[in-house]
Amino acid sequence: MKKAYCPECGAKVEVEDDVIVGEIVSCPDCGLELEVTEVEGETVKVKVLQVSGEDWGE
Repeated sequence: MKKAYCPECGAKVEVEDDVIVGEIVSCPDCGLELEVTEVEGETVKVKVLQVSGEDWGE
């Protein structure tokens, strides 16, 4: 398993060894969805997933 750290709460997030950039993982502590931005050896960098909401013409 590779590891990343949640940018929101700092918890360790374990990810599969075959993780790829762009994959979405969830923080086990705070539940935040994180996007994998870089895979380097055993370390994975993640950022908070930016979800674009629907624009209902408001």
